Amino acid sequence: MVSPASSKSGIRIRPDERWLPVRALGFSLIWALLISGLVMIQLALSYQGVTSRTVAVVILFAFGSFAGALFARALAAFLCRFRPQQSARFAAMFLGLITGTVGMTALFHFLQFRSYYAASHDDILTIYGAVELIMTGAGAAYIFMIESAMLLLPWGLPLALAASWDYATAPIERKRQ
Repeated sequence: MVSPASSKSGIRIRPDERWLPVRALGFSLIWALLISGLVMIQLALSYQGVTSRTVAVVILFAFGSFAGALFARALAAFLCRFRPQQSARFAAMFLGLITGTVGMTALFHFLQFRSYYAASHDDILTIYGAVELIMTGAGAAYIFMIESAMLLLPWGLPLALAASWDYATAPIERKRQ
């Protein structure tokens, strides 16, 4: 069932390759729902009421985990081209999910900080603007790591392990040579 099918552009694609973007988007959507659900549960357990701040935190984690899961799928697909063993697939997805989810959410958190402080900062192309950008980034990273650690740990780790195991045990197709 690896017979190539032709597409409208004339590029020959295997039938299963047509669904790769849909699978990646579906995985990212499920990962975003799991992480934002985890964040909602953690906020509820810490007796935080449903306020605009908690909704903003959940939305931030939803967007960050969605983008992080897309990054994880791309990283895992790239790294697994060189080492298709299950252990390498597991490690690539685990590394991608952890760094992608935390990294993209931290990036969105930094962008929120930057937009908030942009009115009082100098132009970014000046020395003062560059220093302010670096210090805003450092402050945003510090605040994010303190706040996100208590929201994602300890239950985010088993979710990442389960998603990585699922990715590693999924059958992969090899190209015929």
